[in-house]
Amino acid sequence: MAAFRIIAWVLVAVAIALLGADGVSSLEAGEPVMRSTGMVLSLFGVDGAALVENSPGGVSQAIGTIMGLPLWGVIGVIGVVMTLIFRPME
Repeated sequence: MAAFRIIAWVLVAVAIALLGADGVSSLEAGEPVMRSTGMVLSLFGVDGAALVENSPGGVSQAIGTIMGLPLWGVIGVIGVVMTLIFRPME
């Protein structure tokens, strides 16, 4: 259980770092900048569009929606949910 708590907090920290990166980019550009999940994954060499095309029907729509969301939101929600699920019980 402790390992899952650590993973959850790491995910929250990564989400905050990604949010900070979007904030810095927004200040540099002078307009709001939001990097989507697909944009960030493309920096790592993962083709999000091909992933959506090669997925089966309903899963394809879900993955396509996730690819359009900001990555800090996706990772942050997963991290927060994990911190709530794996919190220490007394």
